[in-house]
Amino acid sequence: MAEKKTCSVEGCGREAVREISYLDAKILEERAGLKLKVYHAHPPRRPGIVYLCEEHYKLWKKLSREDRKIKELSMKG
Repeated sequence: MAEKKTCSVEGCGREAVREISYLDAKILEERAGLKLKVYHAHPPRRPGIVYLCEEHYKLWKKLSREDRKIKELSMKG
């Protein structure tokens, strides 16, 4: 049976709906001032992953919208 993951944001105990790289999620610490618990990290090669509940995933999407758009455009060449 699969173990249910909880949100990596400190103080949040909701069930996680998404899992993203810590490098991508770091924006939550920098811009929103949230503290994240990082899993499966082996620096410097594997920065780790974080689990986000629906509410914090929406916040991450909102905060990282511009950065993701720039990254997407730079990938197109």
